[in-house]
Amino acid sequence: MQVFAAPFKGTGANASVLLGVEMNGKDLTLDAGSKLQIAYVAIDGKSQVKDSHTDQMVLNLRPETKAAVVRTGLRALSRVPLPPGRYQLRVTANDLTSRLVGSVLYDLEVPDFAKAPLAMSGIALTSLDSSREPTIRPDEELKQAMPGPPVGIRVFPPNDELALFAEVYDNQAATKHSVDITTTVTSDEGKVMYKTEDTRESTELEGKRGGYGYGARVPLKELPNGIYVLKVEARSRLGQSASVDRQIQFRIAQTAATQSQ
Repeated sequence: MQVFAAPFKGTGANASVLLGVEMNGKDLTLDAGSKLQIAYVAIDGKSQVKDSHTDQMVLNLRPETKAAVVRTGLRALSRVPLPPGRYQLRVTANDLTSRLVGSVLYDLEVPDFAKAPLAMSGIALTSLDSSREPTIRPDEELKQAMPGPPVGIRVFPPNDELALFAEVYDNQAATKHSVDITTTVTSDEGKVMYKTEDTRESTELEGKRGGYGYGARVPLKELPNGIYVLKVEARSRLGQSASVDRQIQFRIAQTAATQSQ
């Protein structure tokens, strides 16, 4: 199994962390009525439990879905409310029928999205190929923003296409200005292989602190096999030109293998 997480602005002081758990379908009992339990615990830097949740589900899969799970795996998505800080997420998946248990430790930093003039959420990433993996309870907040559910895989086959979504939080919206958002793909030799740019206006936020929802598509068909860095950068044209960026390393390979973020 593997885990990925991306923090987004939530309600009040808490962020809304998108948490994904991906499991090997061949490890799961998929008979009708089999039960799967997924649990997480969020531990802060003082070894205090800040949030925890256990979810149990009964798998009653259609034959075609069952075949897809065996072939590609099974993904479960959820949201975790956490205040700004550093955490260790302890995630377990328990096949209650076979008693097979898997666990992953995941280090996570949740930014204070209201502190800096410009802030950015984590990047939710998917691809045409990897999004075919069946997903339990797709994330409702990203359903309209992405062509498929977010994925944790970071190895993609040639000719695939990536799709990403992030939010840029502008805390100076009371003053009219523009924000430039750029997505680049850079090779391990430092060469920019792909670039796309967008400009957003603070008037979209009507003078209130808020976020620009940003999406981009990245075709891989022109890129040779190898290691790349996907970077999303936002830069304000106001004052000192505050900027913020997020980066994800990925690989293009003939045979896509799973790898956590």
